[in-house]
Amino acid sequence: MRVLLLALIVLTLTLPMIAHAASNSIIKVTQVYTFNLNGEITDNTYYELKSIINQLPPNSVLIIYMKTPGGLLDAALNIVSLFETSSVVTVGFVYPTGSYAWSGGTLVLLSTTIAAMAPGTVIGSCQPVEINEVTGQEIFITEPKILNAVAKYFVEAAEFRGRNTTFAASCVYNDTNLGPEEALRYGVINYIASDINQLLSMMNGTTININGVNYTLIMENPTITQLTPPISYQLYDALQSSVIENILSILGVLLILAGLITAHIYLAGIGAVLLVVLALLGLPINYAGLGLMIIGALLMAFEWHSGGKLHGALIAVGAVLIAVGLILLIPNVTPPQYVLKYNSITLRIILYSEIIGIGGLSAWIIMLIARAVRAKPISTIIYYPVAGLIGTATEDIKAGQMGMVKVRGEYWKAIALEDIKEGDRVTVVSYEGNIIKVRKANQ
Repeated sequence: MRVLLLALIVLTLTLPMIAHAASNSIIKVTQVYTFNLNGEITDNTYYELKSIINQLPPNSVLIIYMKTPGGLLDAALNIVSLFETSSVVTVGFVYPTGSYAWSGGTLVLLSTTIAAMAPGTVIGSCQPVEINEVTGQEIFITEPKILNAVAKYFVEAAEFRGRNTTFAASCVYNDTNLGPEEALRYGVINYIASDINQLLSMMNGTTININGVNYTLIMENPTITQLTPPISYQLYDALQSSVIENILSILGVLLILAGLITAHIYLAGIGAVLLVVLALLGLPINYAGLGLMIIGALLMAFEWHSGGKLHGALIAVGAVLIAVGLILLIPNVTPPQYVLKYNSITLRIILYSEIIGIGGLSAWIIMLIARAVRAKPISTIIYYPVAGLIGTATEDIKAGQMGMVKVRGEYWKAIALEDIKEGDRVTVVSYEGNIIKVRKANQ
């Protein structure tokens, strides 16, 4: 009887443990992907992470090395939503020693499936800041409506992952900062690790929750693969730097002023184009690439239509914009991702097609530039028509009356010495006071 009672007690104690173990599915981790989140968090950061996560298999492990002062709040909010709805196991790791994840970086860390910090790192300082785009001055936001909304979002992100909500609110209201020991003690992070190998060892056997389902991570000597942004994202990151933005904005304004002062409309046009390019750099990468290609094509068309007034300057600028646009539109994949989503044959076709397209376009652009450079400077004969030049009437002109004619690509006021019909070829007889006299050309 005692034996039976003892068996019942043991069974009663072990059943919950057995049930709990049975309720947890196992994720055997043989491959770990890493991504560097360095510098400011921008919309481009979100699109990079979205591109990676959408291409990784479900239940993959993505470790995000973090060293960021924060960045755009909207971008950080989008990353939080991306992490919370993904089936990929996201691991935020403030690493290496001396790194930090402040402001929006702290919000991103709170939203990861597993959060970790290396010794000597810091998180916190999350009060939202508004930056004056003209002066660059930082203004801390204290308006309760905005501050309370941001703090509540931090709290919800922390609570979603079972983390300390008090710190989440305090880092917004009080700019609280924590080191790794404090963050671990207060339940803000899961682990303190010196490197990725130690972190993976700590994660072995961890229970996580993905979309309401509990999983146990089992590390089976995983291979670590570093994911690097494709050339398109690297170029776009460079173009979005504050230095490039300042150069484009200042140069654009100066060219517009110079063009207006000197009555050089094409010079002012280039300045306006630079400001439009600056605006395009705030769009998603694919839209920006397409927009740059369209603007580049328009510039080349204007140069062609002007008869080479700028000696190929517009063609050169247009060629650069088209080339940049093409690079931004290159398929956004990195080598480790080829096997994850793209069939190798399909990928080769896409890449080779782009190479052929870029090569052909580049050859055509070089030909146009070379032709423009070799061409002799436009003579003053275009601006001061002399007798004998041939043009075309752009409207009907009665004898002795004034109308418009086109001579060597330029429109001129002209007095007809005889009745002329629209489209008739005309001969310049004389020029005086910006007005020419014309008659029908000999057929």
